[in-house]
Amino acid sequence: MTIAADSKCGRFKTFLRQEEGSSSIEFVLWMPIVVMILLLIVDASMLFMSRTHAIRVLQDTNRLYSVGQFTGTAAERITKAQTYALNRLQGLSPSATITTTETNRVVRTRATMETAEIAQIGFLGLMIDTEMVVAAEHRVEF
Repeated sequence: MTIAADSKCGRFKTFLRQEEGSSSIEFVLWMPIVVMILLLIVDASMLFMSRTHAIRVLQDTNRLYSVGQFTGTAAERITKAQTYALNRLQGLSPSATITTTETNRVVRTRATMETAEIAQIGFLGLMIDTEMVVAAEHRVEF
């Protein structure tokens, strides 16, 4: 064997014994899992924030209805309340639907929104329902 062949074989053996790159391999193996968890957190946060916002919009709508802010016949007041809530939820879910009813002096408003329109990443759409339903009610005061 020549000196050049011995030095190449020795370098290869030294390379195999080194452990400097072992942390890089662990990083490469764990990184996709960590990124997926972070993306799930972003989606869940957006859904919770949107649900809270929708509840607040429905509560405001019912409060305005109950104090007589929407005028006209009963059907006109309900239509105005639905339009008011829908205009405020369009930014969250363009295909949102609103249903408002008044029974026994209690106004109830229900919103249905698509989770696919709310979630920014879409990972949670694989695991949860496709619709988010939010409801609120308030006693009519006028």
